[in-house]
Amino acid sequence: MKRLMSSTLITWLKANPNCFKADCFVIYLPTGDTLTATEGQWDLTIPAGTSGFPGDITTFSAKQWGCWKRGDITSEATFSLATNTMDLTCTVTQVIVYPGKTCGLLNAAANGLFDGATLAIYTVYMTSYGTIPAGGIEPKWTGTIGSFKELSRQHVVFECVDPLYICNRKVPTRLYQPSCPWIFCGTDGNCGLDPLNYTVNFTAASGSTQTVLKPASAFTQAVGWFVQGTVKCTQGANSGLSTNVTSDAGGNLALDPPFIFPVTVGDTFSALAGCDKALPSCKTRKTAAGGSVDNSLQYGGFDFMPPPASVLGGA
Repeated sequence: MKRLMSSTLITWLKANPNCFKADCFVIYLPTGDTLTATEGQWDLTIPAGTSGFPGDITTFSAKQWGCWKRGDITSEATFSLATNTMDLTCTVTQVIVYPGKTCGLLNAAANGLFDGATLAIYTVYMTSYGTIPAGGIEPKWTGTIGSFKELSRQHVVFECVDPLYICNRKVPTRLYQPSCPWIFCGTDGNCGLDPLNYTVNFTAASGSTQTVLKPASAFTQAVGWFVQGTVKCTQGANSGLSTNVTSDAGGNLALDPPFIFPVTVGDTFSALAGCDKALPSCKTRKTAAGGSVDNSLQYGGFDFMPPPASVLGGA
């Protein structure tokens, strides 16, 4: 197993057995914001270029985001690909809000605004609190925040998983099926289409709600072009959050699930076209500007598979 603690730090710890230490948490939220907190009694600032810490100068708050504590970390060298979990607890008051939003941090946790966030933990060793020696940082743990396992009016306990959880996916990941399995305009390159050609930016008009968006300027795309697509808020209370389009009849976008925060006039959004995963649609894919593209060479479905009854020899 690779050792995360540098030889310099090990030597320093041998010479300073009674040093101070504090865990620092970096949480990369799905909204694009970053939460930095420490379990220490006071704020900690890690200078840029500090050995063991990859980021720029960063201040970890002891109070702004509540009190954060990690659970036990399990690290084992085996031939198993089973993932290990770690609890992450945050104790807050009602006045503490989610970064960049107006809702309370616990309310945000209940609405899934921490789900899928990337978490990195660093342990800082110090001779005196706030004075970090060269090489005095140990990268402790990296993983992903799952859903919460306990939530009350004062605290939330998240269950975090290490990167091995990816190995728990079902194999084979791709099955023979009539519909196309690729993510439309996905970054993996399987679909092959550029999302810039299939994205429409617009501003919310009067009458827009958390479930229905009305554009200030009417859409020029055909009815159904946005169905099964996604909408991301680029400016407003929901900035950074995305949801799905279930209907675009009447020039408005019906959403499910709804946005968490109220939508106001002037909020801006970007909408990515929908895809029904069918071959005819792939052959005549319409861009946002109205052009037609034949993308059937990238189609990943198997339209001509026999029905299951025929495969099994049934009537």
